[in-house]
Amino acid sequence: MKRYRVARFSGFMALIAVGPPLFAAPTTWPGPQGNTYASLERLPDWSGTWAMPDRERSDFLNSEAAAAPYLDGYAARSKAPVANPALCITTGMPGVMAVPLGFEFLFTPGRVTILAEEGPTIRRVFTDGRAHSRDPDLTFAGESIGHWEGNTLVIDTTAIRAKSEYFRGVKTSGAAHVVERISRVDRDHMLVDTVVNDSGALSKPWHYSFTYVHSDTAFIESYYCDDNRDANGEPDLQPP
Repeated sequence: MKRYRVARFSGFMALIAVGPPLFAAPTTWPGPQGNTYASLERLPDWSGTWAMPDRERSDFLNSEAAAAPYLDGYAARSKAPVANPALCITTGMPGVMAVPLGFEFLFTPGRVTILAEEGPTIRRVFTDGRAHSRDPDLTFAGESIGHWEGNTLVIDTTAIRAKSEYFRGVKTSGAAHVVERISRVDRDHMLVDTVVNDSGALSKPWHYSFTYVHSDTAFIESYYCDDNRDANGEPDLQPP
């Protein structure tokens, strides 16, 4: 498995919010943004690879008890969980965004594409002014519609499969609605602020934030679960 070396920093922690959400899902969307290559130059520069540090990922997972008030039937759902990666299945939204592997953001007209090394998972965030589909197919990545508020990318994601995870085998219900606000804090840090509504799994909206750091790796490489060797740390001794 490829490892990432990230910058050391202080003052940034993964937080599980216990108060009400700081923002609500938008009901209307602005028109096309970044819909020409020339207009892309006015958007923030998120080039390179970003990753959630292992320490923050550990804090996020160890804060499951803080999520208990939000997760309906959490105790029953978390008994002997079988996590998706142990079955060679992608984590899916929203949990994949908290996996401590690489993320790469690609800006093209009318779209921001997020390449997540875990899975691998491809998220297509449409910024061309479209609305959500009336009858979308459910996928692990979901259907993402985005718009820019200054230098912050706001992403509204629905149509997430029920097999997608929050963490460690705790699944979404198939009715998850995720709103993310992603912004570059400084040269080396990116804030991902998230609110999840899920009437089938959450007793109330769940708000949490974490920070990515800029990696010295120019682009990600795909991380595949090859008969679970990668997930369990076993070497693959088969010749290429």
